[in-house]
Amino acid sequence: MTVTSDGLRLAALLYLPRETPAGALLVCHGAGSRKENHAIMGEQAAAAGLAALVPDLRGHGESEGVMDADGWHDVVAAGERLLAESGAPWLAGRGSSMGGFLLLLAARERPALFRSLVLLCPADPGSLLDGLDRLDRGLEPSDPDVPSDGRFDSASLRPFLHGVDLMEAARGRSRVLLAHARDDAAVPFSHSERLAAVLAPPWRFIAVESGGHRAPARSAEVAAATIEWVLATA
Repeated sequence: MTVTSDGLRLAALLYLPRETPAGALLVCHGAGSRKENHAIMGEQAAAAGLAALVPDLRGHGESEGVMDADGWHDVVAAGERLLAESGAPWLAGRGSSMGGFLLLLAARERPALFRSLVLLCPADPGSLLDGLDRLDRGLEPSDPDVPSDGRFDSASLRPFLHGVDLMEAARGRSRVLLAHARDDAAVPFSHSERLAAVLAPPWRFIAVESGGHRAPARSAEVAAATIEWVLATA
């Protein structure tokens, strides 16, 4: 299906359960990734009775535009479209890396939209800036497991990222599940530890022992915990 955000057409995969959805889960990919890399989470959500939407964010996959300072608008637009399309009574969000970063910003601006959040190795502004630096210099990502496909507006993103205080965006937020790999070379494990310190209960932190930046998104344990968390905190 297609979602419209700021006039841009975003491609998305919609998953619906056989019965009336118990709730809905929006799944947001990271920088340089695309919806197909997270399709299995949509399938697992639908099997658990949830409606799920997995979009290509602007500048990624089959979607229009470039990733810029308004990228979090895509999260809001996709979440609202998922609720309208599915008729689900509530919405949760799961975001990987940049997707987790954008989810936190969207939840700050629209606090009533998301019932709970699942953040997998959520990117911090410094890590995103480092990724832009490497991209602009034609270098490979700092973590060889990080995807490198995407279109980015550096001129818009740089001042925006320098001005973002993600800790303040997360402060006091409840119903958050964090998962991060200890050996993540793209986003420091300590970043999620700092986020956890400013959350309000209930929250949970899953430390994945190894596997790099994409380990939480690939983990069967984290996938099962995602479903359990969003249903338990509904």
